[in-house]
Amino acid sequence: MLKRIDFNKATIPANGKEYKILKELPIVRFKELDKMEVEFFYGFDMQQMFEKLKTTFEDLNKNKIADASVKVHNLMKGIADRIDNREHIVLRICSLFLITDDEDILKWDEENAITKAKDWEAEGYAMADFFSLAATSLPGFLKSYEEVTRDISEEVAANKKKKKA
Repeated sequence: MLKRIDFNKATIPANGKEYKILKELPIVRFKELDKMEVEFFYGFDMQQMFEKLKTTFEDLNKNKIADASVKVHNLMKGIADRIDNREHIVLRICSLFLITDDEDILKWDEENAITKAKDWEAEGYAMADFFSLAATSLPGFLKSYEEVTRDISEEVAANKKKKKA
């Protein structure tokens, strides 16, 4: 049976540690969240993707098909490697908001995020709870979700009216 996070409590136990749930982030953690938001929505770091695609585009314009092909292949491999070797973006986002008493709130690093994710996994928590925490923590996510849901609902209602007419 999977454990569930009680978001009404100020802490969650995990692998012998207590993680406090932050309601607000200091600037340094917010900056990390801002970077992760792009990856959360699109699955990759936008700056890296842009740079690689830009040079590939330049190769294609110069009719350097082989060079462009190699760059696309390397880009695909790089993305696959990063996905395989990193914690899921949802867990990384949660590592910004879930901290231990001995943790410096003004710092964040990937290594600590991995340690936290291992604690949460060892404790047996449901991934859905971490997704909820991450999604509700992203600036603009709920507003966008509500707008999309409203648009879909209006579209469904309009289609039902058309079918009845």
